Amino acid sequence: MALSGDFIQVLAGGFDLTGDSNRVVITDRFDAHDVTAFGDQVHNFILGQRQVMVEHGGYMNAAAGQSHPALKGANHQGVFSVFIGNNAAPAVGNPVFSVDTQQGRYATAPETGRHIPFAAMFANRGGSGGWGVALTPVVTFTNTTTGAGVDNGAATAQGGAACLHLLQAAATDRYSIIVEGATNSGFTTGLVTLATFTLNASALGSERIAIAGSIPQYTRFKATRTSGTAGNSVKIAVSLVRL
Repeated sequence: MALSGDFIQVLAGGFDLTGDSNRVVITDRFDAHDVTAFGDQVHNFILGQRQVMVEHGGYMNAAAGQSHPALKGANHQGVFSVFIGNNAAPAVGNPVFSVDTQQGRYATAPETGRHIPFAAMFANRGGSGGWGVALTPVVTFTNTTTGAGVDNGAATAQGGAACLHLLQAAATDRYSIIVEGATNSGFTTGLVTLATFTLNASALGSERIAIAGSIPQYTRFKATRTSGTAGNSVKIAVSLVRL
């Protein structure tokens, strides 16, 4: 049994809203179109477009970089992710739900003498996403960093998506952030770059990169400092969704 609470990270674009959140409801379904004809003994349906809705609730926080400044315009666009730990803080290889979204609603309900709750709604804006694994939950580094490998058990052939949240930007240092795949755990055979993000640690944000075709059994992220020597702190989270 998995327990929520201490073991959840909620990320919206370039913002870590974990401390302001207490509820996330994910609805993931396909439209079903009735194609029942005369003489059919049962209803027949074909699948239509996929619909993903995320209802996000918590407590209003007006501090810089927190829930109210991040969501108040009800116009957030970017990756929304929920990292879930296995009865512990989220770790590499743990489940993640990541989807590219468009925010459609933000509401608060002030009451005298109480914390102010908020509710926000997000919908997918096309492209693959869904349940995947954490290549890294929220992590901070100051130099070139290579993540631990994640073993999927086997390669897959239907493509997928890599998602990045850049939660703390560097003042002067710049990075190239990629997702790699390989056929062995040491990443010495069949090494391939699956996704190269355009975010380079200069600004907060999020990004989703579609992956076509085969994804090897082993995957990891790598952040390579390409310029600067200041050792600025950079904070990111990376997920991988296989289809």
